This record gives sequence, structure tokens and C-alpha cells, in this order.
Amino acid sequence: MTDVATQVEQHIKVDTEGGVGWIRFNRPDKMNAIAAVTRAQLGEAIKQAERDDAIRVVVLTGSGRAFCSGADVTEMADGAGMRTPEDVGNVLRNEYMPMLTRLRTMPKPVIAAMNGPAVGIGASYALACDIRIATPEAYLLEAFINIGLAPDGGVSWLLPRLAGTGVAYWMLFAGRPLAAADAERLGVINRMVPAEQLDEVVRELATHLASQPRGALAAAKRAVNHALDSTFEQALEFESYLQEAQAASPEFAEGVANFLARRASRK
Repeated sequence: MTDVATQVEQHIKVDTEGGVGWIRFNRPDKMNAIAAVTRAQLGEAIKQAERDDAIRVVVLTGSGRAFCSGADVTEMADGAGMRTPEDVGNVLRNEYMPMLTRLRTMPKPVIAAMNGPAVGIGASYALACDIRIATPEAYLLEAFINIGLAPDGGVSWLLPRLAGTGVAYWMLFAGRPLAAADAERLGVINRMVPAEQLDEVVRELATHLASQPRGALAAAKRAVNHALDSTFEQALEFESYLQEAQAASPEFAEGVANFLARRASRK
């Protein structure tokens, strides 16, 4: 997989190693704020990562000291590309929505390596990932209230499911950051590690996940996403459907054969 940027400015960097696709926000001088160019490059990078069979796990991270500081407000203020309220809504519907939906639904694990603050739509990108690993310096901030805007990027759906309505209301009403330590305690992030260990820890996890059966990973992700809006009985039924499909797969046959061989070797 090659870098998708054709513009002079490379707002998004993409690298692939060992079945892991690394997508990196690359505007460190702007705290990785998202401009129109960023959206175009990021959308293409995520699309390619989903379609590339060589990529089994996706990692989303940032350059410099921020994960992503959200939308580039200067773009909104000077009218570059978003001149009316309708323009703002259309960017959310036509550009952000497909990207965030793809992160949540692609049949591959997606890890957010939160090297620093994730703000606004940047927090949405982190929350839309399947797993979040963060440094102590990282935090999540929904600052829409501070500039008179409503939440966006699916955060009104994501936050209550990860942390409960109380935390969601507190963050959306107060416009105050949720520190990495508190996010870990609440289960919003999976693990907090020192900054100097972040890439190593994420790489180790991503490499391990890349070695897992591809179809089983996809089925597990589908099961969890389906269950979020299902009754218990509906979740059981969908699991039965997925399990039946996986039981007929070469992955299952190989997994059972490997299990029996390992057991036999221990006798």
C-alpha cells in the first residue's frame, strides 16, 4: 500500500508493515487539525486500507504531540470550502460519515494509537476505532459547546455506549477534557502506556491480531456491532448464524487440526 497523497502537502501518511496498515495524521504544526485536504487524503487512505487484502489490521495515529485536534476552525472562519451552515452539514454527511462508518464496519481490527489529545472530530475518530491505546498525555475533548456547536462525528452514539450517559453529558455539556487515566478507568481506552512505549506496544498488539484468523476477526467485529442495537435473543441468533458460517470455513478446520496436534504433542 502506498501513500495516497498526490497534493504538495501530505496531510496523511500511510505505511504498511507485516500486515498492519499505519495511517498517520501528518500536520504536527497544526496539532493534526483536519482541513479539506486532510479529509480527502484520509478518506482515500481508510478506503484503501479496507480494500487491501495485504492489510489485516489498521492503526490510526498522529504525528507530533497530538492525535488530532479536530476540524481546522480557521477553514470554517475564513470560508475556505465551508461558506454556509449547509456546507458544514454536507461535509459531515458526505465526507466524515463515510470515513467513520468504514472504520466501525470494515472487517478488520482498527486500533487508535493516541499519542496525544483527541479533540472534537478527532475524538470521534479515536472512539470509532475498535481498540484505543493512549499515552498519559492524551485526552478526549468534546469542545463543541465552547464554540456554540452541537456534537458531531457520531459522538452522541459512541460515548454513551463506551462510558455511559453521565460521562457523555458531562463531556458534551461542560466542554472539559477526559484525561487518559480517567478514560482508562472508565473503559473508554483499553490501556495507557508511556509515550516512549506507545509504538512498540501498538505494533506488538497489531502484529498479534494480524496473525489471527481473518474471517473469525471479521465475524467477531460483526457480532459486537450487531449486538449494540439488538435484543439478547437477536444477538444469540446472529451469533448462531456467524458461528455456522465459520464452522464451514478452512480457518476452523485448520484451527481444530492445529489444536489437536498441539494436544497430541503434549502427551
